[in-house]
Amino acid sequence: MVIKSTIPVGYTRAIKEKKGLANILFSPEFLRESKALYDNLYPSRIIVGTEMSDDYQIQLAKKFGGLLEE
Repeated sequence: MVIKSTIPVGYTRAIKEKKGLANILFSPEFLRESKALYDNLYPSRIIVGTEMSDDYQIQLAKKFGGLLEE
């Protein structure tokens, strides 16, 4: 699951603990008002967050980031 939104600090961790899920990535959106379509098609930066202690999660984050980069 990928959370593609702007959310409060700690939200992803809280959802993982509350729902018992491990495979959740966080990728914030950086959209300007009236430029959302352009910003989605040509992002100025790509950020994917995950647990750095989990090699599998890191692999998933890199794969998702690569898809966004394409």
